[in-house]
Amino acid sequence: MRWSTCLWGGRSNPIIPVGRYPSHWRSKGNSQRKSNREIARDYMHFFEPDIIVEAELGLADSIGYGALARNDIEPQLVSLDELHSTKWLGHSIDFYVGQSIVDIYRADYESRHQFILREEVPAFLFNEDRLPSLVEAIFGAFPKEEDAAYFQALYRDAYSPRLVNPEPSAWLSVFKGEANSAFYPTSFELEIDPQIRSETTFFFLDHTKTTDLIEYWNMRLYRKPVYPIPLCWLSELMDFVSDEVNRIHRPVPNNRSGTMFRSQMVFSCSIEDDVEKHILKSLSAQCSSGSFFVSHSVHPRHFDSWRSLKSARHSVKSSEARLSLDVEENSVSFPLPYPKFADKYGGGRYRWANVVNFSSRGPTELALCYPPNIEDRAFPNNAMGQRGPIVSREGWVLLERMTESKAFLKTETGTDAICRWLKRRKIDARVSPAGRIALQMIDKLATLQVADLIADKETIQLLNRMAMQERVSSSKLRSNTRTFEGRTADTGRWHELVNRRAKSAYLFRVSLDQFTNRGILKLGLGLECPHCTHGNWYGLDDIGYRVICERCLKEFSYPQGSREPRWKYRVIGPFSVPNYAEGAYAVALTLATFAKRLTPIGDVGMTMTAGLNLKGQAFDREIDFAFWFRVERTLDYKAEPRFIVGEAKSFADQAIEKDDLDALQAVATLLPGTVLVVSVLKDSFSIEEKRLLRNLVRWGRVPVEGRMRAPVILLTGVELFSRWTVEESWRQRGDPYPADADLSVFLDLEDFAIETQRIYLGNV
Repeated sequence: MRWSTCLWGGRSNPIIPVGRYPSHWRSKGNSQRKSNREIARDYMHFFEPDIIVEAELGLADSIGYGALARNDIEPQLVSLDELHSTKWLGHSIDFYVGQSIVDIYRADYESRHQFILREEVPAFLFNEDRLPSLVEAIFGAFPKEEDAAYFQALYRDAYSPRLVNPEPSAWLSVFKGEANSAFYPTSFELEIDPQIRSETTFFFLDHTKTTDLIEYWNMRLYRKPVYPIPLCWLSELMDFVSDEVNRIHRPVPNNRSGTMFRSQMVFSCSIEDDVEKHILKSLSAQCSSGSFFVSHSVHPRHFDSWRSLKSARHSVKSSEARLSLDVEENSVSFPLPYPKFADKYGGGRYRWANVVNFSSRGPTELALCYPPNIEDRAFPNNAMGQRGPIVSREGWVLLERMTESKAFLKTETGTDAICRWLKRRKIDARVSPAGRIALQMIDKLATLQVADLIADKETIQLLNRMAMQERVSSSKLRSNTRTFEGRTADTGRWHELVNRRAKSAYLFRVSLDQFTNRGILKLGLGLECPHCTHGNWYGLDDIGYRVICERCLKEFSYPQGSREPRWKYRVIGPFSVPNYAEGAYAVALTLATFAKRLTPIGDVGMTMTAGLNLKGQAFDREIDFAFWFRVERTLDYKAEPRFIVGEAKSFADQAIEKDDLDALQAVATLLPGTVLVVSVLKDSFSIEEKRLLRNLVRWGRVPVEGRMRAPVILLTGVELFSRWTVEESWRQRGDPYPADADLSVFLDLEDFAIETQRIYLGNV
């Protein structure tokens, strides 16, 4: 706490308690069924610290974060003794990590205090002879080490603080905004905004309990505002509490239901029940009815489920910039924001952090969404010239030490990123032949941005008939003669299809130009060879007065006076591969469903690949697709990416086989928590397919580390051919599809899995 007083933004540093937790922490709240290690990991998962500073060596390793010390040059795990020392510079003392408050004292003094004779809001410096723990946690105190004495000396020079005793009157001055404490400069030029709205909180604590002080310190980082009410000052502060509660208790503006603002009384876990009852009795006598509610302190925990969203750490930022970037030679570069008050060169390795968030117009082949690497930062390691980035729910975190610098980030495809990630988990991944076809198709569809072009059953079936090179009768008079159509169809057939689709389109306007511009169809002329009667197709570049038959290779004259030549479209590229492009249509539409059709609210982050052969110890399987998926912005909330693998099939009656599901189960066994997807282009599953799927679903529902071992999402043509969203398609279908699905069904993958299982399998 004392060192945080000397760092820019230092009061936003969380304190992670590691070790054996006291009994009163297990008697209340939700921690009683968790081990000490699990609770500490909950803290880490919630706060996602950039740098770990250990009060004692070995604490981080005991909860699985020891990998951060493996880089000897620039470790991101240091001891508390090394935080402020000469070790990093060799000639002077400075912080290894964090921007020193010294630059702020100078800048704040020069800009706001230098020529002011009298401060409107005075600064306090608290006497620590009494209640030093309260001073440290609530007001701010400076380190006691001799080589850190200059921090307090500079604070005195910059703000001329009054020396006061820690007592209720000083507390009231600070929390009424009538005075500033030593913590005040740490928020210089920082915007601290709650990610989730919370009621005004009054936190009752026992200052003699270290756990209570840590609870208060951390609570400020995800609730706002928080008023600490020490039991030792309870009688003096109760009037302030009751006055604030009554002031806050007023109608919410523009709310017709009469909802009122309320306050929250939070009691630390160490406070005895009789003390709590006494406080509540006193408050109830002074406050209006329903003006507050009561809860108990629990350790902060990040919830992956949208439905269970409880709290999130405040956003803390100084400035931001929005840039349009071009990828050049598989990299991007851009200037980085920096605090204008900071010296160009600082003493430590890491002085501040820049958080980079990439967005694109729709799905892209680039890997912009990665799983968190808070525990081990060796992957993705694509920041050139420095270690990083740190991947968290915030974004890509780049740790900086100099002003006016630039970032250089390598880019890679989703396929390369996922294969590298799997290799670190001892799974060799290579793109399969079917996967290459699917990736080519996705590329033609502008990485799924125009996947609506093929999101139509009749369109896919026509393309597949053309790709299958069907032989059809040329006339009734020659019923025994078959002509080789050469992957073609009359233009009239396509005009009819496109006109039908255009009439029923919602947002996406279908045209034949889109099919030709995307490399799906190519216009040409169909001619029958007079020598072998083979039906030929000639592109516009191939037409001449003399043409050659592609079967018998004989030359013949173009029939200029005959009406026989017909304009035809020919299917080309990956769309010309038979058997529904080896399943590529189903793969592309499944990926598009997650990228575009789950919900119209919020943005989706997605890094994807198709068709991988996976090989590990006693493991050799093929999957049809894999991707990381996250909801990026929904009510200012970013979900943690989930790894998803799946099988995608076409229209066969028995499309799903046991081997397909065995492959998915094998992957989920090696990577618990993986989400499994089984999709088909047809509208339902067969009886045998349902039997196989029920076995997989039951296996996946077994809990592992507090979540399903492998949620199984089932998709059919109902979802894959949705014209707008899955919700809209379900509503049109009627029972058993929900008429009005809750938003959380589409934002939470577990909920989505359970709902699709109910629809297609009934009771499992």
